[in-house]
Amino acid sequence: MECELMACCQFFIDNMKNMPQTEEYIKKRLCFGDYSSCNRYRIFKEFGGENVPFDLDPYDTEEVKKVMQCLRKKQECKKAHMSEPKQSLENDMKTSRNS
Repeated sequence: MECELMACCQFFIDNMKNMPQTEEYIKKRLCFGDYSSCNRYRIFKEFGGENVPFDLDPYDTEEVKKVMQCLRKKQECKKAHMSEPKQSLENDMKTSRNS
Protein backbone atom coordinates (compact mmCIF):
# COMPACT_ATOMS: atom_id res chain seq x y z
CA MET A 1 0.00 0.00 0.00
CA GLU A 2 1.27 3.47 -0.79
CA CYS A 3 1.15 6.64 1.28
CA GLU A 4 -2.04 8.66 0.84
CA LEU A 5 0.07 11.78 0.26
CA MET A 6 1.96 10.24 -2.64
CA ALA A 7 0.24 12.22 -5.39
CA CYS A 8 0.44 15.58 -3.63
CA CYS A 9 3.54 15.51 -1.40
CA GLN A 10 5.12 18.94 -1.75
CA PHE A 11 8.53 17.55 -0.85
CA PHE A 12 8.72 15.71 -4.15
CA ILE A 13 6.92 18.34 -6.18
CA ASP A 14 9.18 21.18 -5.02
CA ASN A 15 12.46 19.58 -3.96
CA MET A 16 13.15 16.45 -5.96
CA LYS A 17 12.67 17.61 -9.56
CA ASN A 18 16.39 17.54 -10.32
CA MET A 19 17.21 14.42 -8.29
CA PRO A 20 15.29 11.53 -9.86
CA GLN A 21 17.45 8.77 -8.33
CA THR A 22 17.13 10.21 -4.84
CA GLU A 23 13.42 10.68 -5.37
CA GLU A 24 13.04 7.07 -6.48
CA TYR A 25 15.02 5.80 -3.48
CA ILE A 26 12.97 7.78 -0.95
CA LYS A 27 9.67 6.85 -2.58
CA LYS A 28 10.57 3.17 -2.65
CA ARG A 29 11.67 3.22 0.98
CA LEU A 30 9.00 5.49 2.50
CA CYS A 31 6.10 6.17 0.15
CA PHE A 32 5.65 2.60 -1.06
CA GLY A 33 7.11 1.02 2.07
CA ASP A 34 7.08 2.18 5.66
CA TYR A 35 5.29 5.49 5.10
CA SER A 36 4.02 5.57 8.69
CA SER A 37 7.61 6.26 9.76
CA CYS A 38 7.88 9.24 7.37
CA ASN A 39 8.12 12.42 9.41
CA ARG A 40 6.09 14.37 6.87
CA TYR A 41 3.31 11.77 7.08
CA ARG A 42 3.40 11.81 10.89
CA ILE A 43 3.03 15.60 10.98
CA PHE A 44 0.19 15.37 8.45
CA LYS A 45 -1.66 12.82 10.58
CA GLU A 46 -1.13 14.59 13.90
CA PHE A 47 -1.52 18.24 12.89
CA GLY A 48 -3.13 18.30 9.44
CA GLY A 49 -1.79 18.84 5.96
CA GLU A 50 -1.64 22.62 6.14
CA ASN A 51 0.98 22.30 8.89
CA VAL A 52 3.53 20.25 6.94
CA PRO A 53 6.31 22.59 5.79
CA PHE A 54 6.61 22.19 2.01
CA ASP A 55 10.41 21.94 2.18
CA LEU A 56 10.71 19.63 5.19
CA ASP A 57 13.07 16.76 4.43
CA PRO A 58 11.58 13.55 5.89
CA TYR A 59 15.04 12.55 7.14
CA ASP A 60 16.00 15.86 8.79
CA THR A 61 15.35 14.76 12.37
CA GLU A 62 16.49 18.02 13.99
CA GLU A 63 14.19 20.15 11.86
CA VAL A 64 11.34 17.67 12.37
CA LYS A 65 11.78 17.96 16.16
CA LYS A 66 11.58 21.75 15.93
CA VAL A 67 8.46 21.62 13.77
CA MET A 68 6.76 19.08 16.07
CA GLN A 69 7.60 21.12 19.19
CA CYS A 70 6.29 24.29 17.60
CA LEU A 71 3.06 22.65 16.43
CA ARG A 72 2.45 21.01 19.82
CA LYS A 73 3.01 24.34 21.55
CA LYS A 74 0.51 25.98 19.17
CA GLN A 75 -2.02 23.24 19.95
CA GLU A 76 -1.56 23.71 23.70
CA CYS A 77 -1.98 27.48 23.41
CA LYS A 78 -5.08 27.03 21.28
CA LYS A 79 -6.60 24.57 23.78
CA ALA A 80 -5.81 26.86 26.71
CA HIS A 81 -7.27 29.85 24.89
CA MET A 82 -10.43 27.97 23.97
CA SER A 83 -11.03 26.74 27.52
CA GLU A 84 -10.73 30.22 29.10
CA PRO A 85 -14.08 31.63 27.94
CA LYS A 86 -15.85 28.42 28.89
CA GLN A 87 -14.46 28.54 32.43
CA SER A 88 -15.36 32.21 32.68
CA LEU A 89 -18.90 31.49 31.47
CA GLU A 90 -19.27 28.68 34.03
CA ASN A 91 -18.10 31.01 36.81
CA ASP A 92 -20.55 33.70 35.67
CA MET A 93 -23.39 31.17 35.73
CA LYS A 94 -22.48 30.01 39.25
CA THR A 95 -22.31 33.62 40.45
CA SER A 96 -25.69 34.48 38.96
CA ARG A 97 -27.30 31.40 40.55
CA ASN A 98 -25.94 32.32 43.97
CA SER A 99 -27.23 35.91 43.73
